[in-house]
Amino acid sequence: MKNTSTFVTLLLVLSFLYLKGYSQNNTLTFNPNKEISAQNSKNPFRKFIGEWTLKNDSWSQNWGGKDEHIKIPNHHTICSAINTDNSLLAIIDGAPPHGHIFWSYNPAKKEVDHLSSFGNSRAGVGKGTVNENGDVYLKISFADEPAGTYRRYSYKWITDDTYELKSVQYDANDKPTGFFYGGVFMRVKNKK
Repeated sequence: MKNTSTFVTLLLVLSFLYLKGYSQNNTLTFNPNKEISAQNSKNPFRKFIGEWTLKNDSWSQNWGGKDEHIKIPNHHTICSAINTDNSLLAIIDGAPPHGHIFWSYNPAKKEVDHLSSFGNSRAGVGKGTVNENGDVYLKISFADEPAGTYRRYSYKWITDDTYELKSVQYDANDKPTGFFYGGVFMRVKNKK
């Protein structure tokens, strides 16, 4: 009996490890090339699919006090469609804080739903739009910012391989607070 229960336990553990490995390695696939499959050709976020970094490591921000222009080396983002023509998952794993962003497009309402999480406390929820050029505009509230405030995000395409992100905070009376951040992102080319 003891050998049977040990064998069953070992079998369950090995099965779990196999499934966990399968889930992590095969659920999300990423093609670092700019090639977009026919499945994603209608995806309104298709231009974002790929691997990204900050241009010249440059980032601008104001979290209170004064405007800053800083360098963030090793910023790294991977964006992938999941399994529909209307979704995008961005995984930010370069310099901390690490996080992820999920966008889902509702074709009936022509709206983008946004969910994000960075670090231990920066959870964001919002809505917005995406235009024919692939530019995304969002209004997002964050759990770690004062109640009633929100941010306006714009992701505007400069070229097919470059976009600019801007985030501006507004107070409950729809007035800019002066807090912002942003930078220009460029596609990471294949290293052959």
